[in-house]
Amino acid sequence: MSFEFDTNRRQALMVAGAGAVFPMVGVAAAKPPVLPQRASWPLRDIPFDDGWKFHRGGGDGFEQAGLDDSTWRVVDLPHDWGVEDVPGGTEPAQIGPFDKTAVGKGATGFTVGGEGWYRKRFSVAGYAPDARIELTFDGIYLESDVFLNGHPVSSNVNGYIPFAIDLTPYLDRKGDNVVAVRVRNEGRNTRWYAGSGIYRQVTLDVLPSQCRIARWGVAAWTRRFADGRAEVDLTTSLEGDAAGYEIVTRLIDAEGRTAAQGRVAAGSEVRQTLTVQGPRLWSPDHPNLYRLETELRRGDKVVDRLEQPFGVRIVTFDPARGMAINGEVIKLRGGCVHHDNGLLGACAFRDADERRIRLLKQRGFNAIRSSHNPASRSLRETCDRLGMLMIEEAFDAWHEHKEPQDFSVHFREHWEEVIRGMVLPARNSASVIMWSIGNEIPFRASDEGVEWEWKLANAVKTLDPTRPVTAGLNGVLGQEMIAGADTARPGFAGKVDNASTMFLDVPGYNYRLDDIEREHSSHPERVVYGSETFAREVFDYAALMDRAPYFLGEFLWTAMDYIGEAGIGATAFLKNGSLPYYFAAWPWVNAWCGDLDLIGCQKASSLARDVAWGLAPVTMTVLRPAPDGTFPWTANWGWPDELASWNWDDHKSKPLKVRVYTAGDKVQVILNGQTVGEKALAAGDKMTAELPVPYAAGTLEAVAWKNGKVIGRTHLETVGEAVSLRVSAEPLSQRRGRDALAYLKIEVVDAKGRVLPDDMRPVTLALEGSGELAAFGSANPQAVGSLKASHTKTFRGKALAILRGRGKGALRITAHSPGLRGANARVAFE
Repeated sequence: MSFEFDTNRRQALMVAGAGAVFPMVGVAAAKPPVLPQRASWPLRDIPFDDGWKFHRGGGDGFEQAGLDDSTWRVVDLPHDWGVEDVPGGTEPAQIGPFDKTAVGKGATGFTVGGEGWYRKRFSVAGYAPDARIELTFDGIYLESDVFLNGHPVSSNVNGYIPFAIDLTPYLDRKGDNVVAVRVRNEGRNTRWYAGSGIYRQVTLDVLPSQCRIARWGVAAWTRRFADGRAEVDLTTSLEGDAAGYEIVTRLIDAEGRTAAQGRVAAGSEVRQTLTVQGPRLWSPDHPNLYRLETELRRGDKVVDRLEQPFGVRIVTFDPARGMAINGEVIKLRGGCVHHDNGLLGACAFRDADERRIRLLKQRGFNAIRSSHNPASRSLRETCDRLGMLMIEEAFDAWHEHKEPQDFSVHFREHWEEVIRGMVLPARNSASVIMWSIGNEIPFRASDEGVEWEWKLANAVKTLDPTRPVTAGLNGVLGQEMIAGADTARPGFAGKVDNASTMFLDVPGYNYRLDDIEREHSSHPERVVYGSETFAREVFDYAALMDRAPYFLGEFLWTAMDYIGEAGIGATAFLKNGSLPYYFAAWPWVNAWCGDLDLIGCQKASSLARDVAWGLAPVTMTVLRPAPDGTFPWTANWGWPDELASWNWDDHKSKPLKVRVYTAGDKVQVILNGQTVGEKALAAGDKMTAELPVPYAAGTLEAVAWKNGKVIGRTHLETVGEAVSLRVSAEPLSQRRGRDALAYLKIEVVDAKGRVLPDDMRPVTLALEGSGELAAFGSANPQAVGSLKASHTKTFRGKALAILRGRGKGALRITAHSPGLRGANARVAFE
């Protein structure tokens, strides 16, 4: 099959793309006060994360090189002070990092921002005297000012975009240099937990001064497959005088063999086409990556060089087939994610990002939406490597605010920086399939809103013409409008569209399930998807994906729990006769709306989704009984309070509600060998059967049938009393030093080693050896303690410890809980 895409015209639905983002190049980590690299430049992506000094709070003269910072705390990036204990906090108003009086209140999970300062000493004495030295921050939240040797060199007002700084004008070439960063996270500036500090990686580049490859200056995409080969178009932008230089570009396969190569005379912008014979294509199931090498040469000498991963693939969109990757139709089984890594806060550790993506893939997710900001480089590279599709998103607000101090106050002056900061670093990423220019934008259908929609969409297309532009749209789509030939998308001039969709290639619908098929009759040209969906609608969306080719799929809100938007998925028991309304106030601190909880464990909604997405033929839960005089209540983004548990000794007086999810047409429920209920399922039951079952300790089994045959079984057992703790380490990555994380599950188990499904009790850790405790806590959506201390409380029988390496060595962890037998584990860091 052949696919072809013309990159010179603005195409609405058929898109092609490839590649990935700036990689680490494996240079040894920089350690203060002198960078250890002693080699001829250029050197790119030198790690610059270790050995910073940190002070929480403001002060005068903190940017000066001569400041005595000996009393400041040493930190290694990434760092987020938002999950550190509130200084001087006392319970009950302050619990660990949570403060009942926090200005962000439930939106930020009652965490505290403020001001913080970072300082780092370094030397460049070993490099060429005319080298250009640049520093790149992948993300600082929120507003930052950067100083070198006391001189202001840069500032940034967006907390999610990468930015680079030329340090050259104020460098001391022979002595020590001091870079200082002031970070301010003040006011009500976000609707979710954003973190505070330099929470993403920092790198140093040593570059040639005369001519060099521009930052994010290589753009590559797969234009065509035909006759067993792929044609890859590339554009390389240079800075400086390019006379007398050449550009050599290669694609290197996983075995280190050159799959394609091209050479061309250099210029300010150079175009090339590489032909790959027998390409190994990238897809979610087979995320094959090449290494894209770009060299700037003068004669036989390489003067600059970039390496980045690259995936050969073509993505197409059309209403007759939906989305296809390399010709294969793929439905989006997606989840929205915020950028925090649970107990670690906003810190963008590669190991944490990889764990999150692996957990989601295990549960059937093949796509994420970066809500509502550009993702970190580490998350994007993980998606490329593991085969997770991604929608990158730029804004949660444009010209009108959602919070008083959100990005809307800077939008008109700085929107282009955000678009460039989202698109340029990620446009070669194989995982990125669409660019979102906004989420639920206020007044988007006004005259000014439509003008901004047009500006933003065209700005994206100027930087990357190969992917569609989208946005998350809620509510009504605005008045009908007609775009003229000079503004319309190709092929849409003179056609009726809505104000909110007329400049979007693929509209995303937030909570608009009932509108999708109805609107298709009047707009059959649209290709749409559910950019945010309620968990309770999982079976509806699964059915819609099956019958509507123009519907691409859904993005659940949310795939995994996160700090902030406290309690939007809460459940509660309300007094009989009261209004069915509950406000999840303090001490709720996490959203409690994820399919996976804050530490990565499945919740009841995930068990139902396993059935809807075909991962399991049958799953079973039990609805927690309401206390006498109350009725259960569930928030819109929540799921009823169900547990995969058969421990209900306190509820023997009335039958329990057992819910069985199945793709079958009949379920049978068996208690201790005796059938206690059967139920036939019809299409209107949405794969759900509810049966009343009187409680008796033992084994509860659900059997699913279809067409008279058993298609699956599952069971719940009554777990005994708590006897001991169990500590088990998840597999380690291959990362070393301060980049390495180890995840340890701490579980409360009975004499048979079964986890107590609804147990809460204190646990204390003791560590001995090489490493440190990065975070320790549970999935409890309410504030119960510090996330940095060596003690916590289990929630539903589980807790999670996250350890950070300090170089090669072993770390022994022992867990204790009063009245239980302790447990230990050993982790060996490289």
